[in-house]
Amino acid sequence: MEFGELIEVRRSVRRYAKSEISKDEMEKIVTDALNAPSWKNSETTRYYAAIGDEAKNRLWKEALPTFNAANSADAAALVAVTFVPGESGFTGSDPADDLGDMWGAYDCGLASSYFVLAAKNRGWDTLIMGIRDTAKVKAILGIPAGETLMSVIAVGKAAVKPIKVPRKPVADVLKTA
Repeated sequence: MEFGELIEVRRSVRRYAKSEISKDEMEKIVTDALNAPSWKNSETTRYYAAIGDEAKNRLWKEALPTFNAANSADAAALVAVTFVPGESGFTGSDPADDLGDMWGAYDCGLASSYFVLAAKNRGWDTLIMGIRDTAKVKAILGIPAGETLMSVIAVGKAAVKPIKVPRKPVADVLKTA
């Protein structure tokens, strides 16, 4: 798919048809996402994929609020995206500038963007969910205490075609000097 088409067709999906994804297919998506830029190529983003029914059901029942569980029901996978703090944006143990660990969040956001685009390019739909119970997600997926959980991304096949919502005019968001 051409890039312009890819960014045009990738939308947040809030209703999934029952589907399954293989570990191999998830590895391909993550491999594509690893091309995302990061602070000094530190690559501190980590992915924890729940592709089995037991892990997904626990996340839906215990770690996601009702609306996010409903929005991601029947997704093939729920992927927790984290970053390792204290590396992106740091020179040694000192923050390189006033952003400090915000660079880790920035890098994780870039990696998440690449992840959802890579998934769409391979025929999968996604929904990035920020509201979740961090402690429960970490416990269910075995995420180390030292990593910062950014989001949970549903991956699956859309049950209905998502609607493209209007975007702000470029003049509202682009300022030139």
